[in-house]
Amino acid sequence: MELLIEGGLWQPHWQGALQAWRGQGHRWQLLQSKRAAHYPEGEAAPWAACPPDGTLSASALLAAWLDGDEAPCMGADPSQRILISASSALLILAKESGLLTLGPVGADLALNAGDDLAAVLRQLLARRLVIPELREPEGPGALVLRPLRPEDEADIARYCSDEALARYTLNMPHPYPPEAARDWLALSGRKAALGLGWTWALTLDPADEPAPLIGVISLHWNGELAWWVGLPWQNRGLATRAAALVRSFAFEAAKLPALTARHMPDNLASGRVMAKLGMHYGGRSTGTDRYPGELSHWRLDRSLALPEQVLARLAPLLADPQVAVVILHSAWARGEDGGALELALFMDNADLGSERARIAGVELVIRRHPFAWLARRDPWQESHCGGALLKDRGESGLDYLRRRLGERQ
Repeated sequence: MELLIEGGLWQPHWQGALQAWRGQGHRWQLLQSKRAAHYPEGEAAPWAACPPDGTLSASALLAAWLDGDEAPCMGADPSQRILISASSALLILAKESGLLTLGPVGADLALNAGDDLAAVLRQLLARRLVIPELREPEGPGALVLRPLRPEDEADIARYCSDEALARYTLNMPHPYPPEAARDWLALSGRKAALGLGWTWALTLDPADEPAPLIGVISLHWNGELAWWVGLPWQNRGLATRAAALVRSFAFEAAKLPALTARHMPDNLASGRVMAKLGMHYGGRSTGTDRYPGELSHWRLDRSLALPEQVLARLAPLLADPQVAVVILHSAWARGEDGGALELALFMDNADLGSERARIAGVELVIRRHPFAWLARRDPWQESHCGGALLKDRGESGLDYLRRRLGERQ
């Protein structure tokens, strides 16, 4: 990885962190303005004890980004570079180009003069998500979802330039700009680096060569699912098969509380995929800035296998209209054996408190909370992160769990 540090922000106490950074095989470059490029004779630069691996002109970098050119410091994966700057223009353009950013204001994470650079870097890098390969069982025509690669740019541009695909795909412009595929790849890498979601290329398992991209599927950190398949590959069930692989990952590995998806009302094919996935239609609501009309919304909650005796004990609670939201958390929600089965009930009435019982060898712990507490932010609510919804009123419980996930991000 590589740091691009604006010279005016350099702090002497960052020297140790940068030496350790280099010791891990990384680099740092100095981002220097013309005015500060030279020091009076006999005066050493403040970073002389830990000199940069290279120097870049801030104005040249800014000009390259404004002109839409590939900046000289960029490589195959812009998310492997971190800009440390106080310039709002540089920070905005760096984000649009796929870089991660640190700085006093407007960056992905705040970095001020007195902050510990090593600690802030650890916090930023801890967000990065690993995108695993997902595949169907071996066989002819097996579908493989792999991480995106720079070489996918040409395939993305070719498929997304088709008006028939753009017509039913949210956030896909038409005509498709020449640089759009490169920018989208950069932003997808940045999204994963910031812990905001996973994106895969749809491929068919090749016999002896790298498989080309034939579509894309993405999973946002909050469980929203989106995809497109290149026109020549449509009507073959590939979107349904890809969504099934991602559903398993979302519920079994990521432990997300629910999957959601949306589509234009006329896009009946996407609606059929969502239905086959087991999602439930939730009606229509207002769309996006690019598509201000109504969108059809779908949702599938993560389900867990519970002992029949436990389900029988919970049935009256789930049927009680005063119980608005029921969240199963603790080890059971994570799919782990052992420990108590803990439930958080958010209720309309004042019948609060907790109770314990042992059913079929399982310890059941039920805690009752006021419905209004769903809007609170308390440390004890962290234990609900990764929980599964057994009951929800509208999207109150899902919104609550998404906020917990967002705080963890």
